[in-house]
Amino acid sequence: MDKLLQSDYISYLKKLNSNTTSIGIHEIRSDVISDTNFDIQDSKPAIKQSLGTGSVTYNNPKRKIIAIIDYEDFLNRQPQQPRYPSTMDVIKALGLKKPDFILYDLGTQSFFILNELSQSKNPRSKRKDAIRQLHNALMHFLKVPAITSFIANFTDKKCIFSNRYHPVQSPNALADPFGYMQQLLQPPIKHNFQPITKLGFDLIETNAIDV
Repeated sequence: MDKLLQSDYISYLKKLNSNTTSIGIHEIRSDVISDTNFDIQDSKPAIKQSLGTGSVTYNNPKRKIIAIIDYEDFLNRQPQQPRYPSTMDVIKALGLKKPDFILYDLGTQSFFILNELSQSKNPRSKRKDAIRQLHNALMHFLKVPAITSFIANFTDKKCIFSNRYHPVQSPNALADPFGYMQQLLQPPIKHNFQPITKLGFDLIETNAIDV
């Protein structure tokens, strides 16, 4: 997926607007994780965070090899070139939204996830915008034939909004992850949002994702 973003997706964006000459190829912030339980968080030096400290917890009992791409960072890091409009202006002109992460199973291709994160005290206030971001990104991805073909290989496809207010900080990060943490994990809520479901994705709201 990294190479598809750097090649086919960039080419797609350049075709949408003549000012996208300021958008180019650059290093993608990503990670590969096979831990049985972990958290992720945006705007941190590392994507993977200690259990209970991020905006979402991933439960991976089969230790699948999970690729994670910081999609928001991919767009935010686009180089600035003075003789062109700013990259952010170009992205805004294209109507691009920026959900936080892309995650997928590198081994068995069992799942592909777009994950938007938040830490709002009131998730309802963020839900509408999160859904709009997820749908917008998915819609643009599926207009790129190579990315459409890539996503089609995965069995389970989801857009997920994750919100956790006041992430739990356990003393010395030694709290029992299978007792105390389970009290804090929001059960999945499935939303019927047809613009996303018609694209072959489920729309889920949860801060605990089982893969």
